[in-house]
Amino acid sequence: MPLGQPVAETVARVRGMPLIGTCLAEEAHTPELLDLLRERTVLPRRELLRDVLERAQDHGDVRADADLEAAVSALLGTFYADYMAGRGGHQGWAENAVDLVLAGLLPARG
Repeated sequence: MPLGQPVAETVARVRGMPLIGTCLAEEAHTPELLDLLRERTVLPRRELLRDVLERAQDHGDVRADADLEAAVSALLGTFYADYMAGRGGHQGWAENAVDLVLAGLLPARG
């Protein structure tokens, strides 16, 4: 199974995008909904990605000065941006995102 398919399938199965939209729409009235979503879903998944990038950084595969938080946002943001454009979970989205982000994180060759 391609790398990104489990993410896309999980989001679809749990109706993740409508859930996110509801939490955002209700933020002004029920901010604890968005807080719970962040605490239990968003932040743990960001941490998993950050851990992978930190290990790559420790092995010299990612620049020591790379902004890993920005890289995590770029990796996750592609899914949401593609979803909003009607391309959510398309084949190869995760591989394309990783290739694009890693190109900016690689140490200088020389």
